[in-house]
Amino acid sequence: MPSLAGAGSVQFILPAKPLRRYLSTYYFLDTGSDGAEQEDLIYPEWATVRFALRGQATGNTVGLNSRDIPAESITGPTGRAALVRFRNIQLVGLGLLPLGWYRIVGCPADRWADRVSAVDAAPEFARLAQLRREIDGITDPEQIAALFDHIMLQSLGDPDPLEVDIDNIHHAIANPEISNVRDLAEAAGMSQQRLERLARRIFGFPPKFMLRRQRFVRTLANAMQHPDLKWSDAMDGQYFDQAHFNREFHQFMGMSPGDYLAMPRAISSASNQVRAEQVGQLLQSLQVPEPWNGQ
Repeated sequence: MPSLAGAGSVQFILPAKPLRRYLSTYYFLDTGSDGAEQEDLIYPEWATVRFALRGQATGNTVGLNSRDIPAESITGPTGRAALVRFRNIQLVGLGLLPLGWYRIVGCPADRWADRVSAVDAAPEFARLAQLRREIDGITDPEQIAALFDHIMLQSLGDPDPLEVDIDNIHHAIANPEISNVRDLAEAAGMSQQRLERLARRIFGFPPKFMLRRQRFVRTLANAMQHPDLKWSDAMDGQYFDQAHFNREFHQFMGMSPGDYLAMPRAISSASNQVRAEQVGQLLQSLQVPEPWNGQ
């Protein structure tokens, strides 16, 4: 696996093509075993499942008291960054796109937004708890990814009719030309009332908030890809001015842009670059469902 700033290794593997509507990636992180505690940020993203095969982690939404993170955990869709601390951690993870949340978890996403749970703590996570049991004793990422593919393909079955609406909403959210809920509903082909209901139920947040979050992560990704840019040059065109961006930055990251730049982020900085190389997208929250026509 690729080097992670000398601290360990990281790898991303795309799911089988029929699953790329539901899952973003499988990922494998090993920070090494030198015993040193490390600290990093997890950016706003869709739901994520993490199985810690080794090590301990604590964390919470930025600004809240740190808590122990279960060894087998699921985090719902997030609207703010999380600050995590860990040592000797070895993780196997997978990202759930909103379609994946709907088909694999099934319960309303806003119930779990910005929350972390053990996968064995609620019946809606039963399929995900099964994944952890199945990989016991397996260490090769390719074997784990193949096993995950097999289990997920067997469990999903035929597409659900609501997937079309969910897919339309997701692609509309990702469109940088759309800046308001009215245009979002029109692009998704539904009324604003239906959009509001589905957004909370499937994506975890109201439509207006999702547009703001998407605008922010586009800016963040642009700054990551072009580190020599000033924030004012990296900002998405939907921001009114620098003050507007600064307010949004503080809401989503819990800190100022200057404090963010001063913070060591060795793990996330390296893993995001690897993700861009192996997946084609820096951040999970910018990934959209891939079409699948059965071929």
